[in-house]
Amino acid sequence: MTSIPPTEKVGAVVPAAGGGERLPGPVAKQFRELGGTPILHRTLWCLAEEGRVGFIALALPAAEVASFEPPAGLPVPVRPVAGGTERQYSVVNGLSALPPEVEWVIVHDGARPLLPPGLVEACLAGAQETGAAIAALPVSDTVKRANEGEFAEATVPRGDLWLAQTPQVARRELLERALALAAAEGFEGTDEAVLLEAAGIRVKLVPGSKFNFKITTPEDLAMAEAYLARAQGGGTAAPPPVGGVL
Repeated sequence: MTSIPPTEKVGAVVPAAGGGERLPGPVAKQFRELGGTPILHRTLWCLAEEGRVGFIALALPAAEVASFEPPAGLPVPVRPVAGGTERQYSVVNGLSALPPEVEWVIVHDGARPLLPPGLVEACLAGAQETGAAIAALPVSDTVKRANEGEFAEATVPRGDLWLAQTPQVARRELLERALALAAAEGFEGTDEAVLLEAAGIRVKLVPGSKFNFKITTPEDLAMAEAYLARAQGGGTAAPPPVGGVL
């Protein structure tokens, strides 16, 4: 049986410093409401209720750090920090805010509020083999490569293709090494896994969930609202409860 690190050795970094340009509105997307609860609050609840995280560092827009208040009753301490201009700089800032006893780091997008129960634990378990793991989904659709005129140029074999999600888990020392190497080489990655891969670290792929999508566009928000409505109506394909309520 795979040993899971104790809670006090596990910290989470939640990048939530983006402006959400593709989801316009009066506030940034992470502060928009989903089922009457801010998206970011739902994400924090999902991480906290897993019972595997002892501390959360939350990377926010600099202007929001002083005024941010975690949801009432959250059982895990949250330390807001200023995010960076790119995701990996937000992760660096979040890492620096984690207590020194944290040995394992979970990075989870602030705009993935439908994190299903058990996925954090599964990623922690997967990371025990090489020191790193990510949630991901095997590609099920046919994949086309387009040319400059947006015509199909080729069909890409999908047998070994996966769509990356979060949580992304790594030993703290490995993630810090990967971030330092990227900074030294001027390399910017779209997620932590690509930085770890560039540092020569093997990343285990852990089956994720279709519910665990990132809210980026108005269509994503509408789909998340539909999932919650179905859950409240007793549907079978329901996302997890958050903070004791749907």
